[in-house]
Order: sequence, then C-alpha cells, then structure tokens
Amino acid sequence: MTKSQVRSTQRRRDILRAALTCFIEHGVDGTTIEMIRDRSGASIGSLYHHFGNKERLAATLFLHGLAEFTETLLARLARSSDARSGITAMVESYIDWVTANPDWARFILQTRGQVVRGEAADQLASANRQQFLQLRAWLMPQVEQGALRALPLELYHPLIIGPVQEYTRAWLAGRVRQPPTSHRAAFTEAAWRAVGIAADKAPPA
Repeated sequence: MTKSQVRSTQRRRDILRAALTCFIEHGVDGTTIEMIRDRSGASIGSLYHHFGNKERLAATLFLHGLAEFTETLLARLARSSDARSGITAMVESYIDWVTANPDWARFILQTRGQVVRGEAADQLASANRQQFLQLRAWLMPQVEQGALRALPLELYHPLIIGPVQEYTRAWLAGRVRQPPTSHRAAFTEAAWRAVGIAADKAPPA
C-alpha cells in the first residue's frame, strides 16, 4: 500500500469516527456535513469524494459495523468444538462486540430502519443473506447430528440472540445499569436451553 493509499484509508476512518460521534449526538437527520467536517478535520471535498453524501456515509458506517460483528462471530464459531460451545460463541460474540463498541451498536440499532429504506437497502439485504447462509452452514450439521433442535431456520436467531439483544437495547438506552457482560452465563444458558439437546438426551449416532 502506497503512502497515498494509507493516508486515504486513515482519512476514511477519521471521517467515519467523526460521523459516528455526530450521529449519536444529533441523530442522522440532525447531523450536517459541516458538523462532520468540523469534527473530522476533513474538507467538504474529501467527504464527498469518499462517501458521496451524508446518507451514504451513514450506510457505510452501518454496514462496516455489521461486517465487523459478523467477522468476529464467524471466527469464534469456527473455533467452537461442539454445538454448545458454538451457541455460547454466538451469544458471547454479540455481548463482547456491543460492550466494546456501545456507540456503534447504538447507532446500528437506531438506524436500521433508515438503512433498510435507503439506497443501501440492497447491500444490507445481501450482507444479511450472506450471514444467514454462513450460519446455516454451521447450524444444519448440528441439527442433523441431533445436537440442536430441528426448528424452522428463522427461529434460531431470535431464540439464541433475542433475549440478549433485548437486554442490550435497554442497557444502551440507560434503562438498566448492569452491562450484558454481567449476565453472560444467564444468556448463554438461556440460548442453549432454547435450541440445544443435552448429550444424554441426544439420539445415538
């Protein structure tokens, strides 16, 4: 990578970090390009060069967050040794990413509707579809081996992630004080009880 490319990449990161701060403080609608320019130190020309407009910048921030979380999730899932450790990896990946990136997580939860309706809708649909296929590739062998309950595919995510996601929303909104990490064991146990089959109850191979 050339020095020019390094500078360009760093500039993009600076703009995204500045935009995230502005979006959290003022909302996407209440944020102006000038606010992001002032916060990032980038020129208006640089902002438009890298992202086109404010809406694309917000969509990029959303999609980057989703991609980073998915990468973390799949890496942990690949290291799991059995069904239970895999379910634990799913829950803990969510907990750890959100608590490490609370502003980013808050932004994603607050702006999903805008992204779904915006010009990045197709990109989001593609990203979600890819994540679904990758998770299905892990889930189905576990079901076939009798380690996980056989359920409609669309039920696994809400049963595994739904409880911790709902708690996380409350934590990010300030409605509960303890971070999700304080209840890690409870959430992983709940997820396993929802979809797992105990080894002593699993059918013989």
